[in-house]
Amino acid sequence: MAGGEAAITNWELVYKHQLHLIGLNTGTLILAAPQIFGEVMGQLFSLLAAGVLGPGRPTVYEPAEGPKALAELEARATMGKLALLP
Repeated sequence: MAGGEAAITNWELVYKHQLHLIGLNTGTLILAAPQIFGEVMGQLFSLLAAGVLGPGRPTVYEPAEGPKALAELEARATMGKLALLP
C-alpha cells in the first residue's frame, strides 16, 4: 500500500485469500498483441467517455512546501500523485 498501514498482509493475500495481482505493461502488449491492445484501449476510452474513469488529481503543494511533501511521502501518508506547482 502506498500510503498508511495495509489492512491485510501480502502473505494473507497470496496464501489465505488466493488473490494475485498482475501488472500490465502496455509497451509489451502493443508489441506482442496489437489487436488485444486496441481492444483494451477501446474499453478504456469508453469508460472515460462514460465518466466511469477520470484523470487523477494530484495533491498540490507550493514549491516552498517541497520538504513537507517529501516528509509525507516518506511517512507513507500520501495517496496518488504529488505535484509542486507555483
